[in-house]
Parts: sequence; structure tokens; C-alpha cells
Amino acid sequence: MKKIIFLSSLNIQQMPGHTEGSGFTLADGMYIPDVFIRTIIVILLFYVATSFLLTLIRMLLNHRLKSKMILMGITSDEAEKMLKIGAENKNHAVKWFLLLFSAGIGFAVISSFPFGWLSVAVVAFSLSLGYAGYYIYLKKRKDTL
Repeated sequence: MKKIIFLSSLNIQQMPGHTEGSGFTLADGMYIPDVFIRTIIVILLFYVATSFLLTLIRMLLNHRLKSKMILMGITSDEAEKMLKIGAENKNHAVKWFLLLFSAGIGFAVISSFPFGWLSVAVVAFSLSLGYAGYYIYLKKRKDTL
């Protein structure tokens, strides 16, 4: 069902005519309109933002439910087993925050000079710093447990 909606939304959209400077031409001569690239970026950003918000809401609701279960007399360990609360959700949220934050810093840095191989290297380096930060976060979290 999701594929049908996605494909029909692509068919409904009107693509502008091929004008000079309104898109990218790949090495093999294939032309990608600028509007198409912007649409894909907006869809991906919307997906990331909504999944982050849904994860955050689920964590908050699980916490509220767990506290109500404790007030009813269920022990904390039993409540965690019932809700299957794990550190994976928190780690997942921290990972995406660090990656998006480091990518944003990389894009802010490359906005000051023209696009090229150096800008791709800067974004790749900033993403690798985000992954390194996530690794350090996991190591410190493991040491505290």
C-alpha cells in the first residue's frame, strides 16, 4: 500500500521542463531535475523527523505506564519485562541525533565554498565524527552499567 501511494504521488507531480541549471547531469548523460532531488530530500527529512518523534512519544508513554504499574504494586523488574523497555530505543535516538547534528555541521562548513570533492570529503568526515561520538557514548554508557 505504501508503494502504491508513493508511486502515485510521483506520477501526480508535475516536473518542470528541462532548462539549463535547474538540475544535475550525471556522468552518463542522465539528467535529474532539481525539483525531483528536493522532493526526495523533503520526504527523507519528513520520515526521519516523524520516526524520531514517534520514538520519543513511545518512550514517554512507556515511562508513564511503568510508573503507573509501580504505583499499582508491580515491581520495577516485572514492569520492565512486561513493557520490554530496553536501552536500544535511547541509543537509537542518540545515534540519529549525533549523525544528523554532525551532518548539519558538515553542510554548514561546505556552504562557504563551491561544491566538489572536498565538500563530499568534509561531509564524510563530519559523519565519521558523529559515528565516533556515538561509539564513545556507547563505551561510556557500558562502563556506567
